[in-house]
Amino acid sequence: MDGRTSVSRKRFARTATGVPALAALALAVAACSPLHPGAAATVGNTRISVTALNTAVAVAVKTPDATTGQPPERSAAVLSSLTQIIRDDLIADAAKAKGVTVTELEIQSFLAQQRQTTGSDAATAQQNNLPLDGLHAAVYQKLLFDNLLTALAPGVTDQNAQSTALTTYLGKIVKQEGVSVNPRYGAWEPAGFDVVASDAFASPAQVAPASAPTG
Repeated sequence: MDGRTSVSRKRFARTATGVPALAALALAVAACSPLHPGAAATVGNTRISVTALNTAVAVAVKTPDATTGQPPERSAAVLSSLTQIIRDDLIADAAKAKGVTVTELEIQSFLAQQRQTTGSDAATAQQNNLPLDGLHAAVYQKLLFDNLLTALAPGVTDQNAQSTALTTYLGKIVKQEGVSVNPRYGAWEPAGFDVVASDAFASPAQVAPASAPTG
């Protein structure tokens, strides 16, 4: 399945955020809003707790990479998981600003379409490297992403043009709200809408596991 039809959140998120047009946004994006105690990051007034990050990381380190077939190292999982949480928040905020929504009927219709090929929701989840209990949320994010693209670039089918429209709009959202990452968990890289390792980035042994009573 390609970037528009896959329910893999990581796969379609990369399609949206890797275009050269982002380089022009780098100087305009605010990335240094104040940190809040106990937060891994903040997106505007939304606080991403360490607990939420650890929960996402616990899933990521058990999920084989689609390319290598191996689960990621914990340090890589921290960066990719926090990146995905921040991107999801930005997409949700952009969708809200544009009045874009996803209905349960849309979700169930998409799942039914997938079952025609895979045979079951469990198989759909497996083929997309997702836990079954995370499939519904992943489909919601995928459809919200697609619906937002349609709202931002109506009638446009070229994926590069769609990505440019999306990243330009997300850049405006980031500039308005601000994104800040606790240095312990990385640094916000506006040119790629990514969290990358920082000088203060914790080693895998220092990053608290999901069971730790943090955040």
